[in-house]
Amino acid sequence: MKSESQQSEIKNKIRKWWDDPSQDYDGFVGHGVNSEVEKELWRNGIAQLLGHKQNLKILDIGTGTGFLALLLAEMGYGITAVDWSMTMMQKAKEKAKAAQIPVQFEVQDAENLTFPDASFDAVVSRHVLWTLADPFRASKEWARVIKPGGIVIADIPRQGSNSGMHHYGDEIGKKLPLGNGADPDEIIGMFKEAGLTNLNLKLLEKQGEQHRKTLIIYGEKI
Repeated sequence: MKSESQQSEIKNKIRKWWDDPSQDYDGFVGHGVNSEVEKELWRNGIAQLLGHKQNLKILDIGTGTGFLALLLAEMGYGITAVDWSMTMMQKAKEKAKAAQIPVQFEVQDAENLTFPDASFDAVVSRHVLWTLADPFRASKEWARVIKPGGIVIADIPRQGSNSGMHHYGDEIGKKLPLGNGADPDEIIGMFKEAGLTNLNLKLLEKQGEQHRKTLIIYGEKI
């Protein structure tokens, strides 16, 4: 287990990488969603998992440039979106302003949220788990901030994806617990230990060149 100082060092280096204004996150293969077909895939997938309920308060963790936050806000949900990169969040804010979509943005750490217990009906997270220095701590935080009966929805990093080293280099990538992806059963176990039940997997099929097959985990808080 890494010490607090080691984890802090890793997190600071990762934050610095995402804060680099030269990074074109939306242009990365698999990250940007640039077609209505792909948006509809996510829109329908999440709506099904949320049971097509309305008037939900949803927290988008690691919002990046705001794809999920804006998509869900367009669907009528009340969205709070957090990220620890000021640069990324600024891009998300600009998108929301241009589209006149209401989203509350806050700079926060996915592993140390400041929201009170049971603040949201759902947590969603896309392309975040593999970036975390302590994903188990994050999973407990995500479970903490949802209400009883609430749901966590997150994508699972592909096993053998090597995303950590691809983005951050060997020094940091090898230190990330999920930097090389994970067996889905491992992620299910992590969220179960964090307090979620009824954990299941859902596959979003590949659509277009920029979108990979995506495996979603979702679970409920009793």
